[in-house]
Amino acid sequence: MKTQQKYIKIIALVLLIQTIIWVVLTYLSLSQVQTGWNNTDFLKWVANPDIAYLGNYINATLITIVVVVLYVLIFHFLKPNYKNLAFVGLVFIPIYGVFNIFSYSIQISVVPLLAKDVLNNPDSINLVVQLIQANDKSLVGFINGLAYAILGIPSIIYGILLIKEMKKYSGVFLISDGILCIIGIVGHIMKNDFLAWGTLIGGIIFLMVLFFIFVEFKFEE
Repeated sequence: MKTQQKYIKIIALVLLIQTIIWVVLTYLSLSQVQTGWNNTDFLKWVANPDIAYLGNYINATLITIVVVVLYVLIFHFLKPNYKNLAFVGLVFIPIYGVFNIFSYSIQISVVPLLAKDVLNNPDSINLVVQLIQANDKSLVGFINGLAYAILGIPSIIYGILLIKEMKKYSGVFLISDGILCIIGIVGHIMKNDFLAWGTLIGGIIFLMVLFFIFVEFKFEE
């Protein structure tokens, strides 16, 4: 058990650093997106990605992989005492991983290449725009939000169980993160911008989750 806690603690620290980098790169990258952009504006932006854009999506893809590792470790930590509930949460984790790795990884090279090509072929603009994750009205933008909502289910389950395991703050913030991400996808579906902010706020709350996991879990004695 203590060995599991040690690995959870280490992975949480790695993710904490990655998530701080994500906050910075997301701000630098998305600050370039202007309100009221049309499809052509998004394509021109994506067709010429800068370092902040590429770094953001490379980091986001890696974060997704490490998040999956963290949740699997938490599953193994909780399984001895809460086998059935732990397995219920585990079911959703690979779905989140596949959706998010797809959403982020194609932004690195596939989408920029398609965007360059489609600017010379206006008939395909609407199709390619659906692949731009930063466009919250796109199909991939929806898949990305859905991935976090799906992760919200094990977040709530594991959060409740962590509270029972005396990891109080880790559990409370993990539950909050899960609820916010589910609210975010509901807002996306309802086209309610206020509720849709839940996904982004949940990502910021995740920083607190990682901080308290690092504090509350113990190294092996």
